[in-house]
Amino acid sequence: MTQTGDSAGEPTAGEPSATGVGAARAIASTLRSTLGPNGLDTMVIDRSGTVTVTNTGATVLDGLSIDTPIGRVIEEAVRTHARRVGDGTTTTALLIGGLLDEADRLVEAGLHPTSIAAGYVSAADHARDVLRDRSVPIDPGGERLRQAAATAVTGRWDAAATERFAALTVGALRAVDLDPARLTVHAYAGGELADSELIDGILVDVDDSSTTIDGVAADDRRSLSDPTIALVDSEIRLPDVDASGSVTVRNPDDLAAVRDHERTNRGELIRAVTDVEVDALVCQQSIDDDIGTALARAGVLPVERTRRDEFDAIARAADATPVAAVADLDREALGTAGAIRRRKVGGGNVLTISEFPGESHVSLLLRGGTPHVAEETRRIVEDGIAVVRHATAGGVVPGGGAGMIAVSRAVTDRASSVDDRSALALEAFADAVTVIPRTLARNAGVDPIDALAELRNRHHDGERTAGIDPSGTVRDVFAVGVIEPVAVPARCLETAARTAGLVIRIDERLDGESTGGSGIDGSSRERGRAHAGDHVHSDGDDHGGGHDGGYPWALSH
Repeated sequence: MTQTGDSAGEPTAGEPSATGVGAARAIASTLRSTLGPNGLDTMVIDRSGTVTVTNTGATVLDGLSIDTPIGRVIEEAVRTHARRVGDGTTTTALLIGGLLDEADRLVEAGLHPTSIAAGYVSAADHARDVLRDRSVPIDPGGERLRQAAATAVTGRWDAAATERFAALTVGALRAVDLDPARLTVHAYAGGELADSELIDGILVDVDDSSTTIDGVAADDRRSLSDPTIALVDSEIRLPDVDASGSVTVRNPDDLAAVRDHERTNRGELIRAVTDVEVDALVCQQSIDDDIGTALARAGVLPVERTRRDEFDAIARAADATPVAAVADLDREALGTAGAIRRRKVGGGNVLTISEFPGESHVSLLLRGGTPHVAEETRRIVEDGIAVVRHATAGGVVPGGGAGMIAVSRAVTDRASSVDDRSALALEAFADAVTVIPRTLARNAGVDPIDALAELRNRHHDGERTAGIDPSGTVRDVFAVGVIEPVAVPARCLETAARTAGLVIRIDERLDGESTGGSGIDGSSRERGRAHAGDHVHSDGDDHGGGHDGGYPWALSH
């Protein structure tokens, strides 16, 4: 989906949008069609013209530019959730939109925003307890783990690819005892998903990380056996002079003297490496070209600008101690490995370092036909890794909207026992969370009202695992493996409740640039509700205020 112009059914620019619902509605409407196994892809075109096709909510948000301050608050809350949890960004955005829709109605009815915010937080806390009570622990070696990974990526590709993604993700994590810190993920264009493989060891991306091994002859340095490895955490170059000065060259002999001096310093640096018998020198920053060439001629493999996560992983796995400078190298700081090999992948060069004496480490090498496809496979696998990690830590609950229906029923019951006005906020929360099963039903092509009614009836009859399966049918989703980590919906609800509570408590917006030093008057002090949702567009737009300046995204309110 690529959207241009006005978003249908939304207020026009300048129309008041109470309690920030306009901004939330714009973000939610942008992401709504991507939710679930039947979600559609969204095309995002950034400022440089780069096209990204994805149905990952976090990736779509990364391609949007949101003008309104409240919109940016919501956007940052969703992105923070993505960083902490790794999944559920679309769900969080839809929940925020639903809660603010309900809050708008309650404010118009006269309920104070503070009461609404407090009620939402209370409801989210109760919802978290309900979900945890209904969670089921899973065996790290069992089938449920693969099902959790498959559920997270269903709809992102075809059925065969979904199974392949789940198998790759779970297999890679099991190879490192479910420790993501010992797993690195790389994706390369020029192959099919079926060509993806799990590599025993650390893969160093030579091209993308700017790592260079120039000067190393391919015939005799294609691989190293039992290498010693040194790690330097700073730039490797000739030392700077202690004071500023100038050198006057009057004749060729003077120039030769300068070069001899540099050669001497360079030789001392090379000897500092070779004297401790280093086979591979891994530098986190750059290596001077002349020094790199000299190292290679001396039989040392220079690797520069290594990615930070790869650098740290090599240090742990090889039992090496990174040093600040080459002069600090000694034998005790060196690490070892069984082999270092060079290979070509997708037209580029990589190094694989394997057979470590320290912790085991594996690398997942993903392939895709184009750079965009390869990058999307990486995002999918990283989402799967996050889901598997949460599933093993806290257990799983049925997916397909089953958890949200359970929350809705439980919060409604809690509201009936509250004898003050906050009960209205609890009821509003219970209604708002049904946006998830309704959206799943709509995206599956079935009537959301009928699906929601059947879901409620099934749960009322005690079918606690009833949800909407990928075909749009209401059934026991747990039995068919549609499950999700309890941490994902629980944290989605928590983030949504606290973000909605923050937004609805905003009474006015103060423009610091407009106030200057002369105080605050009517021109610089504006009611926040009137500025809740102005513009949501892509980075490709010039951030103008009109409806038609936002190609390819212009959702104006």
